This record gives sequence, structure tokens and C-alpha cells, in this order.
Amino acid sequence: MEQKERTERMERMIGTLIGGRYRIQGLIGHGGMGEVYAAEDLRLQGKIRALKVNRTSENDGLFSAEEAGLLMQLNHPHVPLIVDYYPAAENDGYEIMVMDYIDGMTLHGYLERQGGFIPSLKAVEIGLQLAEALRYLHSQQPPIIHRDLKPTNIMIDRSGFVRLIDFGIARQFKPGQIKDTITLGTPGFAAPEQEGDRQSDARTDIFGLGALLYYLLSGGGKIDRNAGAGGSRGNAPQWQLSGMPALTTIVSRMTDPVPACRYGSMEEVRQALGECLHGKAAPESGRGGVGAGAILHTQALSHLRRQRSVMIASLSPGAGATFTAITLAQLLERAEDRSIAAVEHPDLEPEWHALIPMSGNRGDANTKPSADGRYAKMTSRSGRLEWYLLEPSANAASGQAAELQLKHRMMLQTIRASIVVTDVSSKWLSPETGKQLAACDCLLLIADPFPSKWTIERLAAAKRICSEREAEGRPTYWIANKDGKFAARGEWLASMPAKPSCSIPLLPAQEWMDEVWRGGWATSNNSWRSQLERALLPVLNAITSNI
Repeated sequence: MEQKERTERMERMIGTLIGGRYRIQGLIGHGGMGEVYAAEDLRLQGKIRALKVNRTSENDGLFSAEEAGLLMQLNHPHVPLIVDYYPAAENDGYEIMVMDYIDGMTLHGYLERQGGFIPSLKAVEIGLQLAEALRYLHSQQPPIIHRDLKPTNIMIDRSGFVRLIDFGIARQFKPGQIKDTITLGTPGFAAPEQEGDRQSDARTDIFGLGALLYYLLSGGGKIDRNAGAGGSRGNAPQWQLSGMPALTTIVSRMTDPVPACRYGSMEEVRQALGECLHGKAAPESGRGGVGAGAILHTQALSHLRRQRSVMIASLSPGAGATFTAITLAQLLERAEDRSIAAVEHPDLEPEWHALIPMSGNRGDANTKPSADGRYAKMTSRSGRLEWYLLEPSANAASGQAAELQLKHRMMLQTIRASIVVTDVSSKWLSPETGKQLAACDCLLLIADPFPSKWTIERLAAAKRICSEREAEGRPTYWIANKDGKFAARGEWLASMPAKPSCSIPLLPAQEWMDEVWRGGWATSNNSWRSQLERALLPVLNAITSNI
């Protein structure tokens, strides 16, 4: 299928009702065999479900009705509940599996969020959870072999709980069958026998789990499945863990190209990993380096390009976070060839729809619904900047607070831009939003020349968030907004909680109002744009570096 045709079909799926029950809200992810969508279960008050939509051949789907029925009977904490199945014959050649929606991120996203480094003991904890899920699948009668263990098929939530997802090429083990009927798997994670000369069995998943552990421990490395993690056949491993040599041996054995040389069962893998977890390995002391238990190998981590989150908050209402967010997004669009997304935080009163150029034309071809029904998605003329605008009726949206938060996180997960700028303005005192500010990659705090609006509560909360960020090595930039010449300017700057990194000039009020009412923005004025670029240059450089 051509990419353009596929993209158009995925966009058409938004709003589609499946089986009279599941209304598709947005795309979660896609791969070579199909897509995963988030959908509302209309029979359960809008409960979010995940729909895996597989493209099939002319004669057969990935699952038979019997296989789908067996998967629907699975019941394990690390395996999402499969609640419905629609065969290809009923859906124009697309078979659909409906599962519980997992609120979290893939292991691929998790590794990127951690900057390419996951401590060995954390990787072991993840491995143990997956080993338990796979042991359960292998204990079924007949055994279920997953066969596609890769970072995008595993989800991890905020508490660190792991779930195994996507049974797109799972198969029952068939005694007496010489080899698999179809050759499937992901290079770098699939076992050699998946090339088709032998049948997949439990040891195939042992290889896949070992390849996943190697991926986590090496900062994104992949295994040559004909050599395993030990390098060339018969040689000692070409990598090892400082302080955890046992884990090096375990992963090398799990990924041996010869199935008979691997562990005999997932239970044996669990026992081996458990020994690493319970005191058999030296603790790690920090991030990166030999002393931190990092893998000693020559592979660079430069391939880990990850999305950078930028949040903009104001120390007091009206300080100018919205102005800064919209301006910053437009300057990034001009300066970068990467994609940018700008998001109006759901706790705000809808305002961007009246400020963003072109957004007043709701019939514009570039305006589309988003995964969160409170938002409209609009693409700039360059195609590099996506706006996520709260609809004017957003505050009247129905639903429980937790469900609305989930839909918003779901929408954010669909954003593929390199940089995501979120305007929080003064609505950041809630625990949930405070956590977001503490965890984002780059935080901008805006203060204007009116300290009388700086409350003790806000100052204390800002100090706490900044301390948390400093402890994690995350940058925070204070910005003095509406700067100009006045007698107490020095006193104002000195009274800010931290020395400002940037100073944004106060624009002439009358000219600024004229520009807004013409449907433009500060960046539409060439003179102002040059001033704003110079003023925000330190932040622009910081945001665009190392991505």
C-alpha cells in the first residue's frame, strides 16, 4: 500500500464506529502489518480500548476465529485483556482485535525518555515481569509463542508495571511440525529459527527476551541473531556489565543462535534473572560510565533521537506564558527543519482558537479533529508546525476527570513531532500538572514586572519544582517578560526567584493590538520578529541542541 493511500485511510478511520460499539478516537501507533487505534467503548460509558487493525491477505487473516477465541481467554496481569474480535471477512479485509488500553509508553519510548540509559537492575526487573508473562503463555495448552518481542510491543506504565502487547504473529506450538508456516519477526529481536528452517517454540521467546534485555542494557543496540549477544559463535561476549558479569552471561546464553544452547524454559530464565535481582550483583552508583554499570561497548548513542518536551508556565496570571509559547513555536518553525507541535493545556480557558493565524477559518483543509475530542488539530502552511487548539466548547466536555486526562495523554502519544511546546500559563498548581512540569525536558517560567501578583504559594511551588528538576539534571529557564525601561527595572530583575536567561521586550500596545486584530502575530512584524529571535536565542539553542 502506498504511503499516501495508507495515511488517508488512517485519517478516515477517525470517528469510525466498529461493531456498533467502538468509536475510533485516534491513532496510537502503526507498523508493517497494521495500526493500533484508541477507541471509546460506547457500552461502557466511553471506556478507552485499543483496537489492533491488521491488513490481511486475500485468503486468510493473522488469526483464525479459534485462535482469537483462545487469546480472549487469557487472564494475566502482564497480558492485556482481549475483549473482542472481528474477522477480516466482516471488515473489508481488515481484521480487528479489541484490547484493554494501556496508559503508558512503549519500551522504545521509555529508553528514549531515559536518555538511552537504564540501570541494570531496572532492566532485570523489566525482564522478570516479561518472563512471568511469557511463562504464563507457554503454560497454555497448547503453548502460545509470542514470536515478536520488540521494544514497541511492550508497554510500561508510570509505576514501572510492564505489559506484553500485540499478539499479531503469536502462534500455538504444534508438536511434530518441522518449521513455521510463515516467516515473521523483527530483525535484531527475532531468533534464527524464525527464518523458517525450524519451528518456533518457547526457546524462540527466550531469544527474543534476551535481545530485549540487550537492547535496554546497550542503549538501543540490536543483536545479530546468527551470532547472539556473545558476538561470533563460540567466542566470549564482546560486551559486559561492570559489577554484573552474571547478567552478561545470562543474556549471552538466552540469545545463543542454537536453541538447544539456550535456557530450557522461561522458568529457568526467571530463576537466573532473580539471582541477579536479589543481591548477586553490585549496586550501581550513577548515570553512565563504567562505575554506573553501563555496558562497555563501542556503539554510540547518537542514534537515539527523541522527542523533546517544552512546557511554559507563568509565575502569575497574565505574565505572558501564552504569548511566549505561541511566539516560541513560530520561531522554532522558522529556525528548524524538524517538526514542531504546540499544545494548549487542557486546564486552560480556550484562547488559542482566537489567536493562532488561520485558526478562525474552521473550514480550512488543514484543520482536523484530534484524539482528544476537546481539541482541533491544525497544520501550518509549511507543514512543519502542528497546533493543538482547545475548541471554544472544551470546558463543557463531559466525562470523568481521570478519563479526560487519559484522553489527553492518549492524544499526546500520537504526536510525532521532534519538539512539543505546551502552554500551561498559570494553571500549574495541581499535583498532576506539577509532575508534568518537573518531568519535561525543558521548562520556561515567565515573570512580568508586577511582583504584587507573586503569591507565597506559587513561589514555594516553583522553588520545589526547580529543585526537583535540578536534581535530575533538567534545565529550567526563567524569562523576564514585558521588559522595558523603568526606574525599578533592576530591582524587579533582582527580585525574581532566579536570574533570568532571557528578557522579552514589551511591545507597543497600540501596534500590538492592531496586529492581533488583523489576524497576525508578533512574528508577522519583521522588526519585532528580529527582536524576539535575539531575546529568545539562549532558549532556542537549548531546545534544539542534541535532538
